[in-house]
Amino acid sequence: MENIKKIINRQSKLRRYQKPLEAAEVCQIAAEVGEGRFDAISFKNGLLALACASTMQAAILQPETEEIIKNINARLGENKVKKIRFKISNN
Repeated sequence: MENIKKIINRQSKLRRYQKPLEAAEVCQIAAEVGEGRFDAISFKNGLLALACASTMQAAILQPETEEIIKNINARLGENKVKKIRFKISNN
């Protein structure tokens, strides 16, 4: 099966889907890396937004930010994630 990135790069009319697909891939990998500790909300221009249940949880995760970025980028095979922003979800 051919990689979807290769198909998109080859067909110019599909290139408009490249960024949304990239964001979905980054969010999926972030959710896997987080193992339920946070939810990936969005990814754009190197900034990954993660939702936490409380400010306490965000404070606990803050020192792990560099390690989370490193793990996500390692799984992606590229240094796409540059920064993480934690947001508190009101659920």
